[in-house]
Amino acid sequence: MMLGRVAIAFLIMLLGLKMEKDYMRSITNTIFIPIAVSELFTIYIEIAFFQDMFSQSPTQSTDFKATYINWTTDFVQIINDYVSINTVVLLPLLLYCGRVATLPGDRINAFPTNMICLIMQIVPFFVCILNYVERLNTAVVLKVLAATSRIITIICFVAIFVLIFVSIVVVLRELPDEAATSVDMQIRDARSRLAWTLIYIIIPFITLVPFVIEGIYYIFHIQPEANSFGKMVALICDILIKMVNFYRPTWMVVITMIFLPPYRRAVPLLFCCCSCCPKVNVEPLPRKENESSLMYRYADL
Repeated sequence: MMLGRVAIAFLIMLLGLKMEKDYMRSITNTIFIPIAVSELFTIYIEIAFFQDMFSQSPTQSTDFKATYINWTTDFVQIINDYVSINTVVLLPLLLYCGRVATLPGDRINAFPTNMICLIMQIVPFFVCILNYVERLNTAVVLKVLAATSRIITIICFVAIFVLIFVSIVVVLRELPDEAATSVDMQIRDARSRLAWTLIYIIIPFITLVPFVIEGIYYIFHIQPEANSFGKMVALICDILIKMVNFYRPTWMVVITMIFLPPYRRAVPLLFCCCSCCPKVNVEPLPRKENESSLMYRYADL
């Protein structure tokens, strides 16, 4: 089962090799790379526990756990924090890029999606460090800093909520006349691609709800009494957060392959990996000569 979870995480990145430059590819690859690392570490934990079963004495088992297992609990929490925040901050970018493609040609400016995705990794990196330090030290200052991850989650949740309604309005609106005759698939099919993105983002958006509720409890220091409704909500959110972290690779790869147009077209070419096989015809957004800036030259790094 663990190998299957790793395989499906790498599946999306393999599909990305079969298509041309596309903002959907850049963002989904940035989401799935940490997920793949997380699943590889999960395999390590399974192997370590399996090896511990063959310890010849309690002392040997204790030493083995101290060396190879005990520290993994904190590391799993760090990885889960990184994957969660990374996904949260990239989903608004996916909706924004989809909306940009529906604009008139003279308003579509070149920007390096890959570089932006790389720079945005600063956010989950520092957030997961703050959470880890807060778990080691219960100082008030550190608890305030640890609230950063909850604040970012809530802000991104609100941003996604607003962008969903803005995108719905854009989908219902007619595209510019020049888009209908564009040779660029990202322009010609911009409205349908945005509609599919809205469908794609429904499940990730819903799974953010327990994280938002947990964040509200943490920020406002809400401590409900035992057997109260608030305590029940907090307990349910804790369970749902663990389930989301565990099953995220599975449902993310399924909805990506089904709902994101370039990946849906790339599925038949999944096993055609030789150099003579055709790539999915997804051209980059059209840009004027004077818009090919230095940043854009390195946009596909």
